[in-house]
Amino acid sequence: MLAPDAFVRDHPTVQILIALSSSFIAMCYLTAMVVLVGTTTFHFLVWRQTALPAGPVRTAADEQVFALVTRAGIGSSLALLLLAVPRAAGVSALLDDRFSLRNRMSTLVLHSEWGIGFAAVVAAAALSLGGYVAVSRRHKYGWPFILLGLLLLAIGAGLQGHPYDAFGRLSLAPLFDGLHAIGTGGWLGSFLLLVLAERRVPAHTASPWTDPLGAMIERFFRASGALAAIVLITGLFSSSTHLTGFDDILGSQYGRLLAGKVGIVTILMSFNEYHRRHAERQARTAERPRLVHTLRFQAGLIGLVLALTVLLVDATPPGVNEVRAEVFRSAPKGEIERDDIEMPR
Repeated sequence: MLAPDAFVRDHPTVQILIALSSSFIAMCYLTAMVVLVGTTTFHFLVWRQTALPAGPVRTAADEQVFALVTRAGIGSSLALLLLAVPRAAGVSALLDDRFSLRNRMSTLVLHSEWGIGFAAVVAAAALSLGGYVAVSRRHKYGWPFILLGLLLLAIGAGLQGHPYDAFGRLSLAPLFDGLHAIGTGGWLGSFLLLVLAERRVPAHTASPWTDPLGAMIERFFRASGALAAIVLITGLFSSSTHLTGFDDILGSQYGRLLAGKVGIVTILMSFNEYHRRHAERQARTAERPRLVHTLRFQAGLIGLVLALTVLLVDATPPGVNEVRAEVFRSAPKGEIERDDIEMPR
């Protein structure tokens, strides 16, 4: 089936499997990042700001939400650590294939802006893991570690940006990319935690007016408007840096994927704005079961947004930074696996 002088990995089936594996890893990596940011946002902006009177209902709900937050925080930060190296390998595979994957990965991690961001994300995941473990054991110093990890995660996400800009010069783009990552995690991640809370935190009273879930839903939609605005503004700016004109929207794969993502995010924002205006009535009355079904539907839309984001990351933007081609200078195709290829620094 293969030519005698062909490499096994050059077979189309192998290439497809590698691409699917890379996309799956990227999806898990992105989801872990979103959930990690969303967990912290949910704790500080939703649950701690939820208006409930002190008493047995508040105490029981505190314990249940605390368990949910710590489990989600530990799980997402641990997943981010475990997926770090596979993610770096997947991004390296996007670069110049005239060099071995090992050399590409070494150059990407050690000699690029992306590598600095990668180190920041790994440090953020380690700090967050230690912080959530400390919080689960009721140590007060855990939350400062988590907040520091969140800052590092924003820096790392901003410096990583799009893989094809891995060797670009520093500009304002990393700032907007970092804000976009934190805004997306804060908005969509805390929404996912809200959906989990709806399933994990049982109703403590018969009346929705005194039930913690109704209070959490109302609080989330009150705070979500600002987070959604941050996502929209920073997302539009970050995307525009990879487009050369309006023709790229329909004339390139990147543009079409971006248009699809914008369409789904617009639907999410429409749901969010409607619920924000009517949150108290929907969360506190007999309309809540219908609201809960809508929340689960929106969670599915968030899954589509994350999937499209992964495809966007792997797609070649029309305005790709050509400096990446200068980093991996010319090398004979037959020398792809030579270990003695010296990568430029």
